Parts: sequence; structure tokens; C-alpha cells
Amino acid sequence: MRIATGLVLIAVVAAVGCVITTRHTIDAHVTVDIRHIKEQAGDILDFIEGERDTIPDLEADENAEAQSLLNHCADFICLTRTVHAAELETSSSPAKQILERLRERYPKIEALKEAGALGENNRGYVELRGADKFEDAEQKNEAQRLIADENKDRKALHKKIVRLNADEADVSMTAVEHIYAFERLKRAEPGDLFQLPEAGEYFEKFKKSKLGRKLGSDCKPGAWVEIK
Repeated sequence: MRIATGLVLIAVVAAVGCVITTRHTIDAHVTVDIRHIKEQAGDILDFIEGERDTIPDLEADENAEAQSLLNHCADFICLTRTVHAAELETSSSPAKQILERLRERYPKIEALKEAGALGENNRGYVELRGADKFEDAEQKNEAQRLIADENKDRKALHKKIVRLNADEADVSMTAVEHIYAFERLKRAEPGDLFQLPEAGEYFEKFKKSKLGRKLGSDCKPGAWVEIK
């Protein structure tokens, strides 16, 4: 009976394009490549920066049987896919906790950036760049603790995204870090300190952008710059 039911469900999935929707707040989606993560990055940073109040879908479906069915659908019916399941509607979701901590910490991170003490590197993490901006050692130590907490949560977020998209060959920790680093770079404000992408796709995109053109000869792969 269980096998027969599974076959029926797989047939239904094929008819609707490999998308299964359940009625207990779980909505599973199948996409074809890493573009989904790039699009999602903008929504996630909008939430962290306070531009939206709805937490983007991120958490994996904990129902192993449903996930297994999705994987079979993708293996035998869809040629390429990335399985992404919307997060469970619970306040205890680990992904939600990460995003909420990043959002709560965001004003303090921005204050350090505005003071010229903090920069964004090209791997998606923050670095102390202006040690002389602090009045005393305790203030500097406090900033370093804040940076450590921020980077710990950013890394946890990146790992979560990699895990949720483990079936997609193009998704790696490095790929996700670069996506988020570039998304933050696109949002840079004058005076912000950023490390530009290494030579390649992301650097070429930035070089051709308005921000990149303003930098002129200072726009070099991997260089630390102050955005104009």
C-alpha cells in the first residue's frame, strides 16, 4: 500500500511540474540552478536591514518522507533541480533565529562602518579596518566581539543555505559566500569600506556598474577601497 501510494503521488507531481504543496504550512519548490539563491539573497538582506518584516523562506522541511519523494521526483522526472522547502512556521526555527540576530545586530554593525572601523571583505564577512578609530582598548575589544558574533551568524546562514541546496552541483560554501558578498557590495554607500571581488564574473559586473566606474583606477580585483 505504501509503495502504491508513493507511485500515485509521483504521478501527481509530474502533472504539476514537480511541485508538491502540503496543507501544514510547508510549501516545497523545485528550481533549476543557483539563480534561486541569488534572488533569495536580496530578500534576506532586506529583512536583515529592516526593509521588510517578513522572514524569507529558508528552513528545510523536516518531514523526511516528503523530502524523499521530492528527491525521487527530481531524479526520475526532472532533469536538473535544486530542492528548496519553505521554513516551518515556528518561532524556534534555527534559520529564523540566525536572521533575527543579524537584524538585531545590524544597527551596531552599520555604526562601526560609518565610523570607518569596519569593512566588508569579498568572502561575505566583516573585518576590523580602523583600529585607530577607538578611544580605548575596551571599546576595541567590544567591537571585536561584535564582529566575531556577526561572522559566526553569517557563516551559519551560509552553511544552512548550502545544506538546503545540497543536490545542486553549483552550490558550495564558496559560491554562497561570494553571492552574499556581492549583494552587499551592490548596496554599498559612499564612505563604506569594501574588498572588491577577485578577478572573474563578479568583479567584471562591479567594474561596469555605476559604483565601479566611480572608483576609476582604484577598481582592481581584491583591492580594499572606500566607496565613492
